[in-house]
Amino acid sequence: MTTLVYIPGLLSDSTVWGPIAEATKTVMPIRHAEVTGNTSIPTMASRILDEIDGDLIAIGHSMGGRVAMEMARQAPERIRGLVLANTGYQPRREGEEAKRQQMIDLGNHDMAALADQWLPPMLAPSRTDDTELLGRLKAMVLRAGPVVHERQIRALLDRPDAGAYMANFKCPVLLIAAREDGWSPIAQHREIAEVVPDAELVIIEHAGHFAPVERAEDVASAICDWLHRRFGRRTPEKEAIPDTPLFDRAGSIRGYRINKMAMALGQPANREAFKANEEAYLDRFGLTPEEKAAVMRRDWHEMVRLGGNLFFILKIAAVDPTPITQIGAAQAGMSHDDFLYERLGKKRNG
Repeated sequence: MTTLVYIPGLLSDSTVWGPIAEATKTVMPIRHAEVTGNTSIPTMASRILDEIDGDLIAIGHSMGGRVAMEMARQAPERIRGLVLANTGYQPRREGEEAKRQQMIDLGNHDMAALADQWLPPMLAPSRTDDTELLGRLKAMVLRAGPVVHERQIRALLDRPDAGAYMANFKCPVLLIAAREDGWSPIAQHREIAEVVPDAELVIIEHAGHFAPVERAEDVASAICDWLHRRFGRRTPEKEAIPDTPLFDRAGSIRGYRINKMAMALGQPANREAFKANEEAYLDRFGLTPEEKAAVMRRDWHEMVRLGGNLFFILKIAAVDPTPITQIGAAQAGMSHDDFLYERLGKKRNG
């Protein structure tokens, strides 16, 4: 049996790959790799290979992509595929050590200050004022702490030159680059694609270096499509409970933006922002015009159809009270008129 192994990058954990792993857990077994305890890329790779048996598809973000490539070098007979997101392949650049040391010194002094300096340039410009996103990423950085930060920086400074061996990869490789990633630019991924025998490149729009977090739905869609085409594995349309919008996994991935927006309404400041300028609030979460329209007209049935999880989107009702029949119709997967007619025996409008 093949396992999907999700490998985070610098100062990262399952926050980065969580929504994507959720989208693929019905396709193959999943594991989240641990990369905080080793001081080199090769030992990170060998530890994962030792801890997880059988064939693997290694899915890495940033530093995690380098670990994934090293796994393919060490155990090519076990690596059936690679997904490399926002990553690189070159060895240490001239002058890099001094810049990295400055970040180590800052982190050892104040990890919160390091997070405030490091994170915004890692995001698409349109997301740098997204307090909810920055808050989640900053909490992740603080959980890692200065010891892990220095350990991982040392590993990156001594990283292998993957360019020396990536032409030998025998497995299919999916490269995921982001249009607004200034740290690991698209050109860098194209260079990998030109060398690896069986590689394809997907570009995620409106995202920076943290594309799996900034545009989780788009990244999940790219990976699921690739898994289906290359391995014949498709995510099921529904969970085991049929005809129940609350448990529609595919819908939950489609509705990632709506659900994230609604969950953020748990914070008082966000509720006030929603009430003050609803459209501007929705724009912060990158909702599509179709999604925005459904939210603004309080079309609960449409929000669920677009992937809204009822447990999440009910937070909107806490800001703007909604008739219980509207919510009942959304839960039943019916229009409001059909719900009134079929469940409550009311006359149809018109």
